[in-house]
Amino acid sequence: MIVVMTKFPINPEYFNEFEKRAKEEFGEKGLTNQKGFIKMNILKPINIPPSKDNNIFVIETYWEDLESFKAYTESEAFRKAHENPPPKEWFTAPPTVEVYEIIKEK
Repeated sequence: MIVVMTKFPINPEYFNEFEKRAKEEFGEKGLTNQKGFIKMNILKPINIPPSKDNNIFVIETYWEDLESFKAYTESEAFRKAHENPPPKEWFTAPPTVEVYEIIKEK
């Protein structure tokens, strides 16, 4: 199983708008119907002093295997999900994508 983590560095003044959009739109354009898709989580940053400020929202998607995720990235559902991105001013840097293989699960 793999986990794909898409990290969105969001300008704090747009946290509420990004959270609302993520809840309403992310995963709503065919993601759940993709072969090999398991689940999605949307993570909102929480700041706990004395830690430094965290402005990274994370979208986790779980897939049976890497091939399933790659197939999704070439699908019509993926294209639709990415055709109307949030405004650039919402971001403090470009989003990043990290892919991990789960090697132990409890």
